[in-house]
Amino acid sequence: MDALATALDTAETERLLSAALRALHGAGAALQRWSVNEGFTAYGKRRVVHYDLQARLGGGAEARHYEWLGKFYDRDDDARRVASVLRQLAAAAVAGARDGSAVPGVVAYHAPRRLLLLTYEPGEPVASAIGHATRAVVAAMGRALAGLHVAPVALDETVAPASAATVLADLRPRVAELCGRFPGERAGLARALAELERAVPPPPPAACFVHGDFGPANLLWRNGEIVVLDFDKCTRGDPAADLGNLLAQLFRMSVRKPDRLRDFAAARAGLLETYQRWSPPDPGLGPRVAWYERTTLLRKIHRLAFNTTRHPGPEGLGQRQAEAARLLEVGTRD
Repeated sequence: MDALATALDTAETERLLSAALRALHGAGAALQRWSVNEGFTAYGKRRVVHYDLQARLGGGAEARHYEWLGKFYDRDDDARRVASVLRQLAAAAVAGARDGSAVPGVVAYHAPRRLLLLTYEPGEPVASAIGHATRAVVAAMGRALAGLHVAPVALDETVAPASAATVLADLRPRVAELCGRFPGERAGLARALAELERAVPPPPPAACFVHGDFGPANLLWRNGEIVVLDFDKCTRGDPAADLGNLLAQLFRMSVRKPDRLRDFAAARAGLLETYQRWSPPDPGLGPRVAWYERTTLLRKIHRLAFNTTRHPGPEGLGQRQAEAARLLEVGTRD
C-alpha cells in the first residue's frame, strides 16, 4: 500500500471531515463526533474506509448524521477522473435523464492523500436480491446499463479502450496455461479459442461510455432501482463488452450458487430484451455480446485457477480450483 494512502492520523482525518462539511454547508458547519471503519471492505484493489459522523450546521439547526466512504487512489488522475464521471452522471439525473439507477455522490477530494470522499449508498447486494426478485432485478440491471451507455459523460482519455483483437491476444496465453492446468479440458478449450478467433466481432457502430466492471459485486438493489458502484474501470468502448462481462458473471453465479439464479437462460434473455428496449438500435449487438461473454468467462476461469492472492491458504485455493474446473466443464462444452 502506498505510504500516502495510510498516512492519515486522527488529527488530519478530523480536519479533512470538517473541511468537507464546511465546503458543503458553509462556515457554520461543525463536526461534533466521528468514527472510522478501516476494514470496511476486503473487496477490490483500492483501500476503502467508512466514516460515520454527526455535525451541526449552524444557526441552531439540529444535528445531522452522515455516512461517507473514503476511497484511496494511487494516482491523482484516476481519482479526479472518477469524481468527474460521478458528477456528470449526477448532473444528467438532475436534468431528467433517469434510468432507474443511482450512483454515489462526490463529497470532496483530498488531493494530498488522493482520498476521494463519496456518499455511502445503502442497499442489498444484487447477488443476494436476485435470489428473491430475479425478474425485477434482471430487468433493472438491463435498464440501468442501457442508461449508462447513453449517458452524456465526457472522458479525457489518453489510453484507447481495448479492442476485440486486444482481448483475444490477451486470452491466448491464458488458454494455453489453462490447457496445462486442466489437461482433460484441452479439447474443449482449443475448440472454444478457435471459435472465438473465427468470430472476432467488428467494432461497434459507435463507442459509448462503458462502466468496465458492471457486475453483481458492484451493484446494489434499493427500492426497485440499481445502485451502481466503482467506476474505476470506466472508459469508452463497445457496450457489448459491459453486457458480456455482466452475463459471464451471472453465469458463474448460476453455477456457483444455483439457489440464487436458477434459470440463467431466462435471466440472460430477459436482461438483453430489457437492455435493447431502452437502447438505440444496434443490429449486431447479439453476436458481439456472446463473444465478449465467452472471453470474459475464460478470463475469469483463468483468474480462479492462477490467482493465489485473492483467497490465500489451502482451503481458499482449493475452492477456487474446484470452481474453475466446474466452470470449464459446463462453460466450454456445446
